[in-house]
Amino acid sequence: MSERSIFSNLVRQADGAFSAIYGPYLLQSALQPIFAERPDGRLQIAVLKGLIRASSHGTPCSPTDFFQSVPEDERVAVDGLCRSLHILNAGALGRRDVSLIVNFHPGLYLTPQAVRQEVERLRLAAHEAELPPERIACEIREHAYDDREVLAGFSARLHEGGFSIAIDEYTGEDRDLERLERFAPQFVTFDTAWLHGFVENSAGLALLRVLNGQFSHKKIRTIVAGIEEPEMIALCRDMGGPLMQGYLLSRPELAPTSFNLTFPELEEDMAQPVLESAGAGGFLPVEIRATRPVRQFGKRGA
Repeated sequence: MSERSIFSNLVRQADGAFSAIYGPYLLQSALQPIFAERPDGRLQIAVLKGLIRASSHGTPCSPTDFFQSVPEDERVAVDGLCRSLHILNAGALGRRDVSLIVNFHPGLYLTPQAVRQEVERLRLAAHEAELPPERIACEIREHAYDDREVLAGFSARLHEGGFSIAIDEYTGEDRDLERLERFAPQFVTFDTAWLHGFVENSAGLALLRVLNGQFSHKKIRTIVAGIEEPEMIALCRDMGGPLMQGYLLSRPELAPTSFNLTFPELEEDMAQPVLESAGAGGFLPVEIRATRPVRQFGKRGA
């Protein structure tokens, strides 16, 4: 597949969703919401995470197996094709203030020309989807064998193109502090195992609260993933309200998703009348309300 033909693989389905055909594979977008909790306890979608779903003749194929089947000289184009799918499908939702996180395989872009071409592809997809570039966050996953200077240049070029950056598996170690310096991200996802190790007592929880506040001061939005128990929601409240992602809140859905029905956007100037009508015997919109468990996660040993 040539670089120029990348969009010729895209298909607009009858239901409005975009998919792509690559050889025997059907490629589809699965989008998973990442939520912010409103003061009234309702959850509002703040970010969508793009996840590729591949199948061949109706049989699902894991993303890892799919990418391993792609010839090396076509991996750059296929990697970009998957991001284009996510961007177009996220744009089709028409959400005004929702960002999108898309994965990158930075080891594929080792030359200035390759980086420049990928940024242009991103800008083209963003234009077609009517998504401002700053609402598209490119998640850079760094491996031990990656060239740090190349990654730093890649991040800088994405920023120059108006795009945001996301990093994952943050643990507060020296390498993570260096990643913050090199990538200047707008989104940081905490490592789940590391996070659990901090919430066994009140001192650890206080440190997380300080850390979350420091990120917020730098205009970095933190994400707690793996929300599968109500206690994790209580933890996030105690931390100061990071964004939340997990199966307890919402599973990924193939585009077109039902998110505009299950989690409708709310006009800020309509929030007060809605609350008043609810108090008068009405009901709140479909936007789900986060449960408030009695037992507060992280209070053990306090």
